[in-house]
Amino acid sequence: MYLSTACAALLTLVFGISVAGKYGGEGFRSFVASAGPLRMVPRTWRAIVARMVVAVEFVIAAALITGSAGRWWSVLFPAFVGAASLLAAFTAAIMLSLSRGERAPCHCFGKSAAPLGVPQVVRNLLVLGIALSGSVASLVESPQGNLPGTAVAICAGLVGGLVAVRFDDIVELFRGVPELVKE
Repeated sequence: MYLSTACAALLTLVFGISVAGKYGGEGFRSFVASAGPLRMVPRTWRAIVARMVVAVEFVIAAALITGSAGRWWSVLFPAFVGAASLLAAFTAAIMLSLSRGERAPCHCFGKSAAPLGVPQVVRNLLVLGIALSGSVASLVESPQGNLPGTAVAICAGLVGGLVAVRFDDIVELFRGVPELVKE
């Protein structure tokens, strides 16, 4: 019960912040424009594909919340699989862009100036692993649990989600740290 709950909380936060950062206004325009330099989507399809991505992210977050509530436990496995599939597609797109030498900002969580790089691939692979772990856990765990254990799992998932969302900033913090001098 607790692993799938923690994974669901983490993924709900990640996809929820992603949707909020891309929903309407400048965040959405930046997200649509990001497909241009990356040459992933033809110009005429960019806005449609961007809306579809945001809608799918929203549906995944809603399904994770609904499935975790216990009443709709059977929704949880497909939600985890959907999250893993979307993350795999995002990771493949980032890797393809990097292999082409393209480092435009991805606008994963809205408007951003951080160029694509290895940190985004690492972050996505880690979150993909969490989605896969959650999918397995949702199949083997019982939907019943006690309130304190569930609360701890949700808190742990939310902290992990914040780390995933702010991963670029965390990596940037450590780039300026000088290496320890070895004697």
